Amino acid sequence: MSQLKALKNSANNAHSEADKIVQLCREVAQGFKPRAEAYDRDGTFPSKNFEDIKAAGLLGMLVPKEFGGLGADFLTYTKAIEQLAMGDTSTALTFNMHNISVGSLAQINLDRIKNTEAGKAMVKFRDWMFAEAAENQKIFASAASEAGVGAKFSEFKTGYRPVDGGFVINGSKSWVSMAEHADYYIVVARAEEIESEITPLSYLVVENGNPGVTWERTWDVLGMRATSTNPMHMKDCFVPADKLFLASEGHGLLKLVREPHWTIGGYIGVYLGICQASFEFLIEQMKSKKNPGTGKSKADDPVVQHQVGELYSELLSARNAVHLAAKLVSDQPGTTDANTAIHNSKYICSELGPKITSMCIRMIGASALSKKLPLERYYRDSRCGGLMPATSDSCLSYLGQAAFGVDLTVPAKTYW
Repeated sequence: MSQLKALKNSANNAHSEADKIVQLCREVAQGFKPRAEAYDRDGTFPSKNFEDIKAAGLLGMLVPKEFGGLGADFLTYTKAIEQLAMGDTSTALTFNMHNISVGSLAQINLDRIKNTEAGKAMVKFRDWMFAEAAENQKIFASAASEAGVGAKFSEFKTGYRPVDGGFVINGSKSWVSMAEHADYYIVVARAEEIESEITPLSYLVVENGNPGVTWERTWDVLGMRATSTNPMHMKDCFVPADKLFLASEGHGLLKLVREPHWTIGGYIGVYLGICQASFEFLIEQMKSKKNPGTGKSKADDPVVQHQVGELYSELLSARNAVHLAAKLVSDQPGTTDANTAIHNSKYICSELGPKITSMCIRMIGASALSKKLPLERYYRDSRCGGLMPATSDSCLSYLGQAAFGVDLTVPAKTYW
Protein backbone atom coordinates (compact mmCIF):
# COMPACT_ATOMS: atom_id res chain seq x y z
CA MET A 1 0.00 0.00 0.00
CA SER A 2 1.40 3.42 -0.97
CA GLN A 3 2.03 6.01 1.74
CA LEU A 4 -0.62 8.29 0.21
CA LYS A 5 -3.25 5.52 0.24
CA ALA A 6 -2.35 4.64 3.83
CA LEU A 7 -2.82 8.27 4.86
CA LYS A 8 -6.18 8.42 3.09
CA ASN A 9 -7.34 5.21 4.76
CA SER A 10 -6.25 6.52 8.15
CA ALA A 11 -8.17 9.76 7.58
CA ASN A 12 -11.27 7.86 6.45
CA ASN A 13 -11.16 5.60 9.51
CA ALA A 14 -10.83 8.61 11.82
CA HIS A 15 -13.72 10.29 10.04
CA SER A 16 -15.82 7.15 10.34
CA GLU A 17 -15.11 6.81 14.06
CA ALA A 18 -16.02 10.45 14.63
CA ASP A 19 -19.28 9.97 12.75
CA LYS A 20 -20.12 6.97 14.93
CA ILE A 21 -19.68 9.02 18.10
CA VAL A 22 -21.91 11.79 16.75
CA GLN A 23 -24.51 9.24 15.63
CA LEU A 24 -24.41 7.56 19.04
CA CYS A 25 -25.15 10.91 20.71
CA ARG A 26 -27.97 11.53 18.24
CA GLU A 27 -29.55 8.21 19.22
CA VAL A 28 -29.06 8.77 22.95
CA ALA A 29 -30.60 12.24 22.67
CA GLN A 30 -33.82 10.78 21.27
CA GLY A 31 -34.45 9.32 24.70
CA PHE A 32 -34.01 12.76 26.28
CA LYS A 33 -36.81 14.43 24.31
CA PRO A 34 -39.84 12.81 26.00
CA ARG A 35 -38.43 13.65 29.45
CA ALA A 36 -37.22 17.19 28.79
CA GLU A 37 -40.49 19.01 29.49
CA ALA A 38 -41.02 17.33 32.89
CA TYR A 39 -37.43 17.87 34.04
CA ASP A 40 -37.68 21.52 33.00
CA ARG A 41 -41.09 22.11 34.59
CA ASP A 42 -40.10 20.54 37.92
CA GLY A 43 -36.51 21.80 37.91
CA THR A 44 -35.23 18.31 38.70
CA PHE A 45 -31.90 16.84 37.68
CA PRO A 46 -32.13 14.63 34.54
CA SER A 47 -30.96 11.44 36.25
CA LYS A 48 -32.40 9.07 33.64
CA ASN A 49 -30.62 10.97 30.88
CA PHE A 50 -27.32 10.45 32.66
CA GLU A 51 -28.11 6.78 33.06
CA ASP A 52 -28.36 6.67 29.26
CA ILE A 53 -25.10 8.61 28.92
CA LYS A 54 -23.33 6.14 31.20
CA ALA A 55 -24.82 3.13 29.41
CA ALA A 56 -23.44 4.48 26.13
CA GLY A 57 -19.97 5.04 27.63
CA LEU A 58 -20.10 8.74 26.83
CA LEU A 59 -18.46 9.92 30.05
CA GLY A 60 -15.22 8.75 28.46
CA MET A 61 -15.82 10.53 25.17
CA LEU A 62 -12.71 12.74 25.47
CA VAL A 63 -10.56 10.12 27.20
CA PRO A 64 -7.90 8.78 24.77
CA LYS A 65 -8.46 5.27 23.45
CA GLU A 66 -5.35 3.91 25.13
CA PHE A 67 -7.02 4.73 28.45
CA GLY A 68 -10.31 3.07 27.58
CA GLY A 69 -12.15 6.12 26.21
CA LEU A 70 -13.66 7.02 22.85
CA GLY A 71 -10.78 9.32 21.92
CA ALA A 72 -12.89 12.12 20.44
CA ASP A 73 -11.14 15.32 19.40
CA PHE A 74 -12.65 18.74 20.07
CA LEU A 75 -14.43 18.96 16.71
CA THR A 76 -16.10 15.57 17.22
CA TYR A 77 -17.02 16.53 20.77
CA THR A 78 -18.59 19.79 19.58
CA LYS A 79 -20.71 17.98 16.99
CA ALA A 80 -21.66 15.32 19.53
CA ILE A 81 -22.77 17.70 22.26
CA GLU A 82 -24.83 19.60 19.69
CA GLN A 83 -26.84 16.41 19.22
CA LEU A 84 -27.30 15.98 22.97
CA ALA A 85 -28.46 19.59 23.30
CA MET A 86 -31.13 18.99 20.66
CA GLY A 87 -32.53 16.36 23.01
CA ASP A 88 -32.24 18.35 26.24
CA THR A 89 -30.25 21.51 26.86
CA SER A 90 -29.81 21.06 30.62
CA THR A 91 -28.37 17.58 30.13
CA ALA A 92 -25.93 18.84 27.49
CA LEU A 93 -24.85 21.77 29.66
CA THR A 94 -24.11 19.57 32.66
CA PHE A 95 -22.41 16.94 30.50
CA ASN A 96 -20.18 19.75 29.25
CA MET A 97 -19.16 20.53 32.84
CA HIS A 98 -17.85 16.97 33.10
CA ASN A 99 -15.85 17.30 29.90
CA ILE A 100 -14.31 20.65 30.83
CA SER A 101 -12.37 18.73 33.47
CA VAL A 102 -11.71 15.44 31.72
CA GLY A 103 -10.95 16.87 28.29
CA SER A 104 -8.33 19.30 29.56
CA LEU A 105 -6.15 16.34 30.53
CA ALA A 106 -6.38 14.71 27.11
CA GLN A 107 -4.36 17.46 25.41
CA ILE A 108 -1.46 17.31 27.87
CA ASN A 109 1.52 15.26 26.73
CA LEU A 110 3.40 13.95 29.75
CA ASP A 111 5.82 11.70 27.86
CA ARG A 112 8.82 14.00 28.29
CA ILE A 113 8.49 14.29 32.06
CA LYS A 114 6.83 11.03 33.02
CA ASN A 115 10.03 9.64 34.57
CA THR A 116 10.68 12.66 36.79
CA GLU A 117 9.23 12.84 40.31
CA ALA A 118 6.80 15.60 39.33
CA GLY A 119 5.93 13.78 36.13
CA LYS A 120 5.16 10.53 37.97
CA ALA A 121 2.66 12.32 40.20
CA MET A 122 1.02 13.93 37.17
CA VAL A 123 0.78 10.60 35.37
CA LYS A 124 -0.73 8.96 38.44
CA PHE A 125 -3.44 11.62 38.69
CA ARG A 126 -4.17 11.53 34.96
CA ASP A 127 -4.49 7.74 34.93
CA TRP A 128 -6.81 7.83 37.94
CA MET A 129 -9.11 10.46 36.44
CA PHE A 130 -9.27 8.76 33.05
CA ALA A 131 -10.11 5.44 34.70
CA GLU A 132 -12.85 7.02 36.82
CA ALA A 133 -14.46 8.63 33.77
CA ALA A 134 -14.03 5.92 31.13
CA GLU A 135 -14.09 2.67 33.08
CA ASN A 136 -16.07 3.54 36.20
CA GLN A 137 -18.37 6.09 34.52
CA LYS A 138 -17.93 8.65 37.29
CA ILE A 139 -19.16 12.21 36.78
CA PHE A 140 -16.91 15.23 37.33
CA ALA A 141 -18.36 18.71 37.84
CA SER A 142 -16.77 22.15 37.83
CA ALA A 143 -17.02 24.37 40.92
CA ALA A 144 -15.72 27.79 39.91
CA SER A 145 -18.10 30.80 39.95
CA GLU A 146 -18.38 32.88 43.10
CA ALA A 147 -20.97 35.38 44.33
CA GLY A 148 -20.26 38.94 43.27
CA VAL A 149 -17.53 38.09 40.74
CA GLY A 150 -19.13 35.35 38.64
CA ALA A 151 -16.47 33.61 36.56
CA LYS A 152 -13.78 36.28 36.99
CA PHE A 153 -11.16 33.83 38.19
CA SER A 154 -8.60 36.42 39.31
CA GLU A 155 -11.08 37.73 41.91
CA PHE A 156 -11.94 34.39 43.53
CA LYS A 157 -11.83 34.36 47.34
CA THR A 158 -12.14 30.63 48.06
CA GLY A 159 -8.76 29.63 49.43
CA TYR A 160 -6.80 26.52 50.32
CA ARG A 161 -3.72 25.76 52.37
CA PRO A 162 -1.50 22.68 52.70
CA VAL A 163 -1.87 20.43 55.76
CA ASP A 164 -0.50 17.00 56.65
CA GLY A 165 -1.55 14.58 53.92
CA GLY A 166 -3.27 17.11 51.69
CA PHE A 167 -5.05 20.45 51.64
CA VAL A 168 -7.90 22.26 53.37
CA ILE A 169 -10.35 24.45 51.46
CA ASN A 170 -12.50 27.24 52.90
CA GLY A 171 -14.97 29.29 50.89
CA SER A 172 -18.09 29.14 48.77
CA LYS A 173 -19.03 28.62 45.14
CA SER A 174 -22.24 30.19 43.91
CA TRP A 175 -23.18 28.24 40.76
CA VAL A 176 -22.18 24.58 40.81
CA SER A 177 -23.98 22.53 38.17
CA MET A 178 -24.87 18.94 39.10
CA ALA A 179 -24.82 19.95 42.78
CA GLU A 180 -25.19 16.78 44.87
CA HIS A 181 -25.42 14.65 41.70
CA ALA A 182 -21.80 14.47 40.48
CA ASP A 183 -19.25 12.06 41.93
CA TYR A 184 -16.47 14.65 42.09
CA TYR A 185 -16.23 18.46 42.06
CA ILE A 186 -13.22 20.26 40.61
CA VAL A 187 -12.93 23.26 42.94
CA VAL A 188 -11.00 26.33 41.79
CA ALA A 189 -9.28 27.88 44.79
CA ARG A 190 -6.65 30.50 45.53
CA ALA A 191 -3.41 29.21 47.01
CA GLU A 192 -2.94 31.07 50.29
CA GLU A 193 0.78 30.37 50.61
CA ILE A 194 1.99 30.90 47.03
CA GLU A 195 3.34 34.33 46.06
CA SER A 196 2.96 35.16 42.38
CA GLU A 197 2.24 38.12 40.09
CA ILE A 198 -0.40 35.90 38.47
CA THR A 199 -3.28 34.91 40.75
CA PRO A 200 -2.14 31.50 42.09
CA LEU A 201 -5.17 29.34 41.37
CA SER A 202 -5.25 25.57 41.71
CA TYR A 203 -7.84 22.87 41.09
CA LEU A 204 -8.67 20.37 43.81
CA VAL A 205 -10.93 17.35 43.48
CA VAL A 206 -13.59 17.18 46.21
CA GLU A 207 -15.47 13.90 46.42
CA ASN A 208 -19.25 13.88 46.81
CA GLY A 209 -20.14 13.30 50.45
CA ASN A 210 -17.11 15.13 51.82
CA PRO A 211 -18.08 16.14 55.42
CA GLY A 212 -16.60 19.59 54.89
CA VAL A 213 -19.19 20.46 52.19
CA THR A 214 -22.74 21.74 52.59
CA TRP A 215 -25.21 22.67 49.87
CA GLU A 216 -28.02 25.16 49.42
CA ARG A 217 -30.95 24.28 47.18
CA THR A 218 -31.88 27.60 45.59
CA TRP A 219 -32.07 26.83 41.85
CA ASP A 220 -35.39 28.14 40.47
CA VAL A 221 -34.63 30.12 37.34
CA LEU A 222 -35.69 31.19 33.85
CA GLY A 223 -33.76 28.66 31.78
CA MET A 224 -31.42 25.68 32.26
CA ARG A 225 -33.85 24.65 34.98
CA ALA A 226 -32.72 21.02 35.22
CA THR A 227 -29.00 21.60 35.74
CA SER A 228 -29.25 21.52 39.56
CA THR A 229 -26.93 24.52 39.86
CA ASN A 230 -26.64 25.41 43.54
CA PRO A 231 -24.28 27.07 46.03
CA MET A 232 -21.52 24.95 47.56
CA HIS A 233 -20.00 25.87 50.94
CA MET A 234 -16.70 24.47 52.17
CA LYS A 235 -15.61 24.66 55.80
CA ASP A 236 -12.24 23.07 56.59
CA CYS A 237 -12.86 20.75 53.64
CA PHE A 238 -9.98 18.25 53.53
CA VAL A 239 -8.68 17.06 50.14
CA PRO A 240 -6.02 14.31 49.99
CA ALA A 241 -2.72 15.27 48.38
CA ASP A 242 -3.25 12.91 45.46
CA LYS A 243 -6.45 14.78 44.51
CA LEU A 244 -4.64 17.96 43.55
CA PHE A 245 -5.53 18.30 39.87
CA LEU A 246 -2.60 17.06 37.78
CA ALA A 247 -0.46 17.24 40.94
CA SER A 248 0.24 20.88 40.13
CA GLU A 249 -0.36 24.07 42.13
CA GLY A 250 -0.80 27.70 41.13
CA HIS A 251 -1.11 27.46 37.35
CA GLY A 252 -4.90 27.53 36.96
CA LEU A 253 -5.35 31.09 35.68
CA LEU A 254 -2.48 30.92 33.23
CA LYS A 255 -3.80 27.68 31.70
CA LEU A 256 -7.29 29.16 31.46
CA VAL A 257 -6.07 32.25 29.63
CA ARG A 258 -3.92 30.29 27.20
CA GLU A 259 -6.51 27.56 26.54
CA PRO A 260 -9.94 29.19 27.01
CA HIS A 261 -11.66 26.54 24.91
CA TRP A 262 -12.01 24.20 27.87
CA THR A 263 -14.01 26.76 29.81
CA ILE A 264 -16.04 28.42 27.05
CA GLY A 265 -15.66 26.18 24.01
CA GLY A 266 -18.10 23.46 25.01
CA TYR A 267 -20.94 25.97 25.09
CA ILE A 268 -20.72 26.58 21.35
CA GLY A 269 -21.98 23.09 20.54
CA VAL A 270 -24.76 23.34 23.12
CA TYR A 271 -26.15 26.65 21.89
CA LEU A 272 -25.74 25.67 18.25
CA GLY A 273 -27.85 22.63 19.16
CA ILE A 274 -30.65 24.88 20.45
CA CYS A 275 -30.52 26.90 17.23
CA GLN A 276 -30.75 23.75 15.13
CA ALA A 277 -33.56 22.22 17.19
CA SER A 278 -35.57 25.45 17.01
CA PHE A 279 -35.09 25.69 13.27
CA GLU A 280 -36.15 22.09 12.70
CA PHE A 281 -39.28 22.71 14.81
CA LEU A 282 -40.08 25.75 12.68
CA ILE A 283 -39.76 23.75 9.47
CA GLU A 284 -42.14 21.08 10.78
CA GLN A 285 -44.67 23.69 11.82
CA MET A 286 -44.54 25.58 8.54
CA LYS A 287 -45.10 22.37 6.61
CA SER A 288 -48.13 21.39 8.70
CA LYS A 289 -49.80 24.78 9.09
CA LYS A 290 -52.14 26.21 6.43
CA ASN A 291 -52.45 29.78 5.30
CA PRO A 292 -55.93 31.12 6.22
CA GLY A 293 -58.11 31.49 3.15
CA THR A 294 -55.89 29.60 0.71
CA GLY A 295 -55.62 26.21 2.39
CA LYS A 296 -52.03 25.97 1.14
CA SER A 297 -49.12 25.02 3.36
CA LYS A 298 -47.24 27.93 4.86
CA ALA A 299 -44.11 26.29 3.48
CA ASP A 300 -45.34 27.30 0.01
CA ASP A 301 -45.74 30.96 0.95
CA PRO A 302 -42.99 33.13 -0.67
CA VAL A 303 -42.88 35.43 2.36
CA VAL A 304 -42.38 32.47 4.71
CA GLN A 305 -39.72 31.04 2.40
CA HIS A 306 -37.88 34.36 2.49
CA GLN A 307 -38.04 34.51 6.29
CA VAL A 308 -36.90 30.89 6.64
CA GLY A 309 -34.12 31.49 4.12
CA GLU A 310 -32.75 34.35 6.20
CA LEU A 311 -32.74 32.23 9.35
CA TYR A 312 -31.21 29.29 7.50
CA SER A 313 -28.40 31.50 6.19
CA GLU A 314 -27.58 32.64 9.71
CA LEU A 315 -27.75 29.10 11.04
CA LEU A 316 -25.38 27.82 8.34
CA SER A 317 -22.99 30.69 9.04
CA ALA A 318 -23.06 29.89 12.76
CA ARG A 319 -22.41 26.21 12.09
CA ASN A 320 -19.44 27.06 9.87
CA ALA A 321 -18.02 29.36 12.56
CA VAL A 322 -18.48 26.73 15.28
CA HIS A 323 -16.94 23.90 13.29
CA LEU A 324 -14.02 26.07 12.18
CA ALA A 325 -13.32 27.07 15.78
CA ALA A 326 -13.55 23.46 16.99
CA LYS A 327 -11.27 22.27 14.17
CA LEU A 328 -8.70 24.91 15.07
CA VAL A 329 -8.80 23.76 18.69
CA SER A 330 -8.31 20.15 17.57
CA ASP A 331 -5.35 21.05 15.36
CA GLN A 332 -3.85 24.13 17.03
CA PRO A 333 -5.03 24.37 20.66
CA GLY A 334 -4.09 27.56 22.45
CA THR A 335 -3.11 29.51 19.34
CA THR A 336 -4.33 33.04 18.67
CA ASP A 337 -6.43 31.82 15.74
CA ALA A 338 -8.10 29.08 17.80
CA ASN A 339 -8.79 31.30 20.81
CA THR A 340 -10.19 34.11 18.66
CA ALA A 341 -12.40 31.69 16.71
CA ILE A 342 -13.77 30.18 19.94
CA HIS A 343 -14.78 33.60 21.27
CA ASN A 344 -16.29 34.56 17.93
CA SER A 345 -18.40 31.40 17.67
CA LYS A 346 -19.49 31.65 21.32
CA TYR A 347 -20.77 35.17 20.67
CA ILE A 348 -22.52 34.17 17.43
CA CYS A 349 -24.38 31.21 18.94
CA SER A 350 -25.31 33.04 22.14
CA GLU A 351 -26.91 35.85 20.15
CA LEU A 352 -28.42 33.76 17.35
CA GLY A 353 -30.40 31.46 19.66
CA PRO A 354 -32.72 34.18 21.02
CA LYS A 355 -33.16 35.60 17.52
CA ILE A 356 -34.13 32.28 15.96
CA THR A 357 -36.46 31.27 18.78
CA SER A 358 -38.13 34.70 18.84
CA MET A 359 -38.67 34.56 15.09
CA CYS A 360 -40.03 31.02 15.39
CA ILE A 361 -42.62 32.17 17.94
CA ARG A 362 -43.59 35.08 15.70
CA MET A 363 -43.97 32.90 12.61
CA ILE A 364 -45.74 29.96 14.25
CA GLY A 365 -48.11 32.02 16.35
CA ALA A 366 -49.72 31.67 19.76
CA SER A 367 -49.57 27.88 19.79
CA ALA A 368 -45.77 28.13 20.03
CA LEU A 369 -46.11 29.45 23.58
CA SER A 370 -47.51 26.18 24.91
CA LYS A 371 -45.29 24.52 27.50
CA LYS A 372 -46.24 21.19 25.95
CA LEU A 373 -44.17 22.18 22.92
CA PRO A 374 -40.36 22.51 23.09
CA LEU A 375 -40.04 25.98 21.53
CA GLU A 376 -40.98 27.82 24.72
CA ARG A 377 -38.20 25.93 26.50
CA TYR A 378 -35.72 26.57 23.67
CA TYR A 379 -36.49 30.27 23.94
CA ARG A 380 -35.81 30.42 27.69
CA ASP A 381 -32.68 28.30 27.48
CA SER A 382 -31.27 30.29 24.56
CA ARG A 383 -31.77 33.58 26.43
CA CYS A 384 -29.24 32.35 29.00
CA GLY A 385 -26.48 31.66 26.46
CA GLY A 386 -25.05 35.17 26.59
CA LEU A 387 -24.51 34.80 30.35
CA MET A 388 -22.39 31.66 30.14
CA PRO A 389 -18.60 32.15 30.18
CA ALA A 390 -17.46 33.98 28.25
CA THR A 391 -20.42 36.36 28.26
CA SER A 392 -21.36 37.99 24.97
CA ASP A 393 -19.87 41.29 26.15
CA SER A 394 -16.64 39.56 27.21
CA CYS A 395 -16.42 37.87 23.81
CA LEU A 396 -16.76 41.20 22.02
CA SER A 397 -14.12 42.82 24.24
CA TYR A 398 -11.78 39.90 23.56
CA LEU A 399 -12.35 40.16 19.80
CA GLY A 400 -11.81 43.92 19.90
CA GLN A 401 -8.54 43.52 21.74
CA ALA A 402 -7.47 40.79 19.34
CA ALA A 403 -8.20 43.12 16.40
CA PHE A 404 -5.91 45.74 17.97
CA GLY A 405 -3.16 43.16 18.43
CA VAL A 406 -3.26 42.95 22.23
CA ASP A 407 -1.34 40.00 23.67
CA LEU A 408 -4.22 38.03 25.22
CA THR A 409 -1.96 35.41 26.77
CA VAL A 410 -1.27 37.96 29.53
CA PRO A 411 -3.86 37.30 32.28
CA ALA A 412 -4.10 40.95 33.36
CA LYS A 413 -5.32 41.94 29.89
CA THR A 414 -8.20 39.45 29.73
CA TYR A 415 -11.67 39.45 31.24
CA TRP A 416 -10.76 36.64 33.66
